[in-house]
Amino acid sequence: MCGDVAAGIELAVGTPRRVDGVEDETGGARLLAEVANVGLSPEEMANFERGEKARRARLHQVPLSGMARTYGLRCWAWLKEHHDTVAAHTDPIVREAFDVVEWDACLIGAKLHRALSARDRSQHDEGEWDDHPVQNDSNGSAKVALISIERSEAAWRVIAAATKNTAAAILADAAGHLRRTAQYEFPNAMSFVRPGFDEPSA
Repeated sequence: MCGDVAAGIELAVGTPRRVDGVEDETGGARLLAEVANVGLSPEEMANFERGEKARRARLHQVPLSGMARTYGLRCWAWLKEHHDTVAAHTDPIVREAFDVVEWDACLIGAKLHRALSARDRSQHDEGEWDDHPVQNDSNGSAKVALISIERSEAAWRVIAAATKNTAAAILADAAGHLRRTAQYEFPNAMSFVRPGFDEPSA
């Protein structure tokens, strides 16, 4: 090699080159070409958009959806206002609690939305959807949300006790209400077995 490091690495570990200089098409290139050629007709696209619009309207009517959205917005408003004070707190437990609620603030809403959306698809869409009463996408997403809500509720109580902040205590109560509502909507969620997390060890 004459100093071309990239060429040297490609030669050492890259795909072997043909002696005739013709480049073979890779599997990835073939897959991309196939995906690019798959398209929806205008009628199919219109049907899809109508279905998604109807789904958004149905999800908007579910109280849990609005509760999750409101909880998330209020969390972010509190975190933005108190970030510097709590993040610099002398107690590491309080800082850890702050990290928990900051991490979960958007995760909870996203997971609950996915759970509600997956349940709606199984109820209204044609085709093969999760039909298992427990091991399905809606319960899996709801379980992750419930775990996050429970730990956020505890973290808000730590923050409220340490800072005497009334709004943090209110957010802890709101998380508790959100948790109970999500448990009502997805009563089998905590029975969902998450691969790699809830499976019994050998």
